[in-house]
Amino acid sequence: MNDYDYLINQLSLLIGLIDVSEEEVYNQIKHHDQYALGITIEQLYEGQYSNYSNHITTAAYVLGFAHIEDFITKCITRILIAYPNTNEWKVTIKTIQEKGDGLITYIAEEQSKRLTFSDKIKFIEKNIQGIDAQILFEIKLSNDIRNCIMHNNGIADNRLSPKYPIGEKIVLTAWEINNYGLRARQFANEVWQKISSISITSV
Repeated sequence: MNDYDYLINQLSLLIGLIDVSEEEVYNQIKHHDQYALGITIEQLYEGQYSNYSNHITTAAYVLGFAHIEDFITKCITRILIAYPNTNEWKVTIKTIQEKGDGLITYIAEEQSKRLTFSDKIKFIEKNIQGIDAQILFEIKLSNDIRNCIMHNNGIADNRLSPKYPIGEKIVLTAWEINNYGLRARQFANEVWQKISSISITSV
C-alpha cells in the first residue's frame, strides 16, 4: 500500500466515526455508564446532543487532518530526496560523517517533519505546479480551523472570519467533516498524481 492509498483508507475509516455522531446513536447510548464513572453519557454532555455530536465530529476532523499532514510530509520527503538541491536543512559535519550514504534521506525526512503545516503548503505551492488554487485555499482554511480547535479552545478567531463568527465556538457537522474529507482526497490526489512518477525506493 503506497502513501496515497494509505491516506484514502484512513479517511474512509473516519466515515464510521462520524456515523456515530448521529442522534439516533446518541439516543441509544445516552443512558450508558459503561466505565463506571458515576455519570451517564447524557449527563457527561450536559443533556445536549449537540455537545456529543460536535465532540465526535471535532475528533474526526483533528484525526483526519493529522493523516493529511502526514501524507504531505511524506510527499515532501520524496521530493527532497529526488531533488536534494531544494533542501534547506543544515547539518553538522558530524551528521554528514554519521549518515554517510543515507544523508540525503535523513536530511529530507528531518526537513519535512520540522516544517510547520503552513510551510509545508508553501513548499507544495513552490515545487508542484498546477495544484488547484481553490483547494489550496480550503486546505489552508482547514489548518486555521484545526489550530483554533487545538490551541484556542475551539473558539474561532479572526483567521476564520467570516466563515465562523469571531469569539464563537466552532461547530462542525458530520456533513462538513465529510466535505472536508472529500476536498482532502482531491488535494491528495492532485499532489500524488504529480509526484508518483518520482521513484524513491527508500521512502
